[in-house]
Amino acid sequence: MKIKTSLILLFAANLGVSPLSAQNVQWASKPAAPSVTNSNAVLGQPDGVATSVAFYDYAYVRDFQTGKVSAAQMEKAMKLPAGELRKWDIVAFESESVGSGKAFDSSMWMVQDMQKLASAVYDSKTGNPVPGTGAGWSFKAGRIAKADFKASFGGTRIFADAAWLLIKLPAGVDKSSSNLAVWLGGGPMPGEDNTPAPDAIGVIR
Repeated sequence: MKIKTSLILLFAANLGVSPLSAQNVQWASKPAAPSVTNSNAVLGQPDGVATSVAFYDYAYVRDFQTGKVSAAQMEKAMKLPAGELRKWDIVAFESESVGSGKAFDSSMWMVQDMQKLASAVYDSKTGNPVPGTGAGWSFKAGRIAKADFKASFGGTRIFADAAWLLIKLPAGVDKSSSNLAVWLGGGPMPGEDNTPAPDAIGVIR
């Protein structure tokens, strides 16, 4: 067992890949429903260009392509321990108002790979799925400082800190599928921040 582990570590080192890191983060490159203009601002890696998603509105994206920022660089900017991203399936960034100090807004999520569809409602107050929704889903939220965001991703429209959301999908959803699509809508919880302003949605592969 020790020999096998050593060989795996050596092989990874020769490839320049850390066995504790995600291979890469791939960002949505196409709207899944071309008529949904809100989706266009969410395409590509984070750049400060975002859209507001209110009730009855949504962003719906697919065709995830590798970006220029490595998983290790993202972990450093997000103040995450090395190897944390590989534990999750989806990462999303949201533009925040100057001085808001809040994390990713309450929101509704749906993923499908043409074989299975799964959905959840994320509650920003608890950091968990709303009871009765999201079986098998889990979330982790945080913020990234404006300076770190700009240094990592660049972009001319970065005016404030950003919020991020990591998502673990339920079993049975194939995140490696070329058919994977992600849908994001405004959250239904009254009295909370429930109008997300997504900047980018990526799949951790």
